[in-house]
Amino acid sequence: MKHLTETELALMAGGDTGWFQRVALQRHLRGCAECKDEVAVYEALREERICLPDLNWDELAAEMRANIHLGLEAGACVREIQTASKWNPRLAVAFACLAMLVGASFWLRPGRPIPTVTAARVYEAPRLESTRAGLEFRTGLNNSLTLLNHEGAAVSQTVSAQGAIRARNIDGDTGSVTINNVYLE
Repeated sequence: MKHLTETELALMAGGDTGWFQRVALQRHLRGCAECKDEVAVYEALREERICLPDLNWDELAAEMRANIHLGLEAGACVREIQTASKWNPRLAVAFACLAMLVGASFWLRPGRPIPTVTAARVYEAPRLESTRAGLEFRTGLNNSLTLLNHEGAAVSQTVSAQGAIRARNIDGDTGSVTINNVYLE
């Protein structure tokens, strides 16, 4: 069984958990005696703290603020103040390395390949097809554009001799009609 963290136990003892977290922690505490004992210890410590004399929180805050300012002033005394110089050797070295890198990239780059003359590619003429999936326009081996039919729709296709295809889809569920006209010029 995974036990609660110290933070969760302390928040539960002080009543500082949110509603959702409190419900989850209470559910765990009902089944885990070890965590329940730890919460009781935290509650006892909280009661002891309440018995202490009241502290003046404003005085504590003022002391802390004064200590912070004192620490900042001490750090300013120790720190060296750098003066801005016009020539920075690190910047010069960085630019020199960059220039060497660019020069090496041009020098080490492989030569451009000489274009070889190959036989002319054979391009297919564009064609318009009516397939089971829908209307398809092809321009070559791998290039195509397809207007898909609806699944389960009644399809009526008309092909003309001028290179046009018309597909009409009637959806059986909704009764909507889709008409696609594709012309090839």
